[in-house]
Amino acid sequence: MNTDREATIDLDRPLLVGEAINGDKLNRKGFAQSAVDALRQVTSKSGFVLSIEGAWGSGKTSTLAMIEELLGKASGDKSPQPLIVHFNPWLVGERDALLRLFLAKIALAVKLTDHVKNGQKVAKELKAYSRAFDVVKLIPGAEPWASIAKAVITSVGKATGTISDLKTPDIECQKTKVENALREFPRPIIVFIDDVDRLFPLEVFEMIRIIKAVGDLPNVGYVLAWDPAYVCRALDSASVPHPDTYLNKIVQVRLPLPRLSPSARETLINEALEALSPEAQKSYFPRGENRLTMLYLFGLRDVLEQPRDVTRIFNTVGVIEPALRGEVEFSDIIGLATLMVKAPAVFDLLQKNPRLFVGRLPAQQSLPDSDEDILKKGKENREVAYSKCAMPEAIRQMVHYLFPLTAKAENAVALTTAIDIEGHLAAPARLMVALQLSVSASDVSLSDARRYLFHTDRRDGIAHSLTINNCLEFMEYLGDMAESIEGTAIDDLEDLCLSIARLADQEPFIECAKNRSAFSLHPELVAGRTIQLVVKSVAPDKESSIAASIVDDKTALTVAMRIMYDSYLKKDSRNNDLSLTVAPEEKDRLVQKIAQNVLSAAKDGSLLKICNLSFVLWCLPQLSADLCPQIFEALQNQDPSLDGFVLEILRYSFDSHKGQTYAIPQETAVLKAYCPLNELREHAEKRLSDTSVCYPARAAWQALVENKCLYAKDGSLHER
Repeated sequence: MNTDREATIDLDRPLLVGEAINGDKLNRKGFAQSAVDALRQVTSKSGFVLSIEGAWGSGKTSTLAMIEELLGKASGDKSPQPLIVHFNPWLVGERDALLRLFLAKIALAVKLTDHVKNGQKVAKELKAYSRAFDVVKLIPGAEPWASIAKAVITSVGKATGTISDLKTPDIECQKTKVENALREFPRPIIVFIDDVDRLFPLEVFEMIRIIKAVGDLPNVGYVLAWDPAYVCRALDSASVPHPDTYLNKIVQVRLPLPRLSPSARETLINEALEALSPEAQKSYFPRGENRLTMLYLFGLRDVLEQPRDVTRIFNTVGVIEPALRGEVEFSDIIGLATLMVKAPAVFDLLQKNPRLFVGRLPAQQSLPDSDEDILKKGKENREVAYSKCAMPEAIRQMVHYLFPLTAKAENAVALTTAIDIEGHLAAPARLMVALQLSVSASDVSLSDARRYLFHTDRRDGIAHSLTINNCLEFMEYLGDMAESIEGTAIDDLEDLCLSIARLADQEPFIECAKNRSAFSLHPELVAGRTIQLVVKSVAPDKESSIAASIVDDKTALTVAMRIMYDSYLKKDSRNNDLSLTVAPEEKDRLVQKIAQNVLSAAKDGSLLKICNLSFVLWCLPQLSADLCPQIFEALQNQDPSLDGFVLEILRYSFDSHKGQTYAIPQETAVLKAYCPLNELREHAEKRLSDTSVCYPARAAWQALVENKCLYAKDGSLHER
């Protein structure tokens, strides 16, 4: 077996004639045969109308194919094979053309049979019959039911005189001619009419009236496929009294499709599972099979009401499962997909306000409200969401199973408890992460995030696999996952935090910082938040010491400077709980250490490559101005043009109009700490005289010379 096989998407195509009987998975051959037996009532003396009824996705079209296939098989009494005519009103697209095209379809079919003479006669009379309806519609006072005809007469021969000169045609006379021609036709005609329930309500009304008007033609049988609930609503909207009774007067036999049997449902599910990658169903957690069985018993089997439900839900599973493989229990992925497909109101509430299903999230344990209070307050919101589902009780049971706290809050019996898995997410938390991944176009691997947290030897390889498109998201998931598992199985906390801090000054994070938009976050901010979540999950008391270790590190300069800023330079006290800080008594040592680290990086050329050099250069003079001239000299040795330096030190603002701008810092002491301003301007004049200097460097140097704020893109003025 090829275990690398990817999941396949079921295109949900109905069975075709010729393969329908052999492809029957729902045990409906007997039902189809009953329909065929009923159609034997179509004789040269009378017509017959049969309806195949079922909800959307119940397999009506496939059943029609089975009926047609059985009709095509030789009958025991050697009766002539029926002539099959397909009419799909959904494809007409014009309400007034329904009758004309309906009769034309039958006329064409009989005309092309091997019984040429009889077929041509029937076709001729059908065309005349259609033309009679056309004329009636244009005569004031004509029978209102004749409005089923088209609005404009199609040419079927020459008419004499004007419409106003015509008398009401004798439609009964025309109908008699059609009946006589049909009686002489040697084969029964079976007209299949599918997709009635795809029509707009008024079109449904028109189609029903057509069947009422011509449904009793001899030698013609009609097989209608529709959702009776929708058809009745459509007739009701057209002011037809007692719609169900109205249908009973038109249709001789109404056959509801059998409900999906347990064995048929099991067959469909097994085939859907087989279409998934074999890796999807591997045992990653203890008692996984039991959990899937429980999910099926408590809600899933009731939700899988129609064959199409199975297709849609497992198609969704196939899309979201690879990103969650090995991290979220397979049964929970199926539960999540079911909510997405069959209970969008519940899924939307879960996505927007997960606390209403799980109580306080790990980062919210200090909130005054208890889990029980939050769940009870959310009961009304959940009830509203349940009520919007087609099967509210089944969905409620599934929610109780997936999120046991909701059962308790709703005075129900909790169906299960979360699976305890060392190093993995508890059930509700796993689904929270699943929600984030399943509704986004993310290519972040949750498995890689877990491995990064728990396996030191895999971190470098995972870091090298990241891209500019997923690196920040990956870093955020590290924090979210650590928070969700409450630090379980993380036994190298300091090394893990150092590795996350170093990531910010590595590719692709550096490139991500250079290409950031007005709304994207700086990598060091994301790294800082992630580290803080990790530390709080494992050992909150070690936050200060780990922050100090990061500041000591030579290869995590941007995150280190962010820690120093939050600890000693930040004037706004808001959101201090989101800042990673060091102890006040460590200031002197750490200031000296980070200044030396920046100087070393300037000398070896790595400083110009970090993700946010602008921030580092701006903060350092406020911490240790003494070493700034040496750092400037080292940078100039690495890059005599100083383009890299000026592009960072003059970085001013970023907007969605033209992007990055450059200007002399309002705190000019920051710039002067590195080099006298007049000397830097002299260098700027030389750079601007060099025609090879392009934007954005030209804009930065020009901003320095002119003391203006200029856009990096083209040097145009930015009003500040």
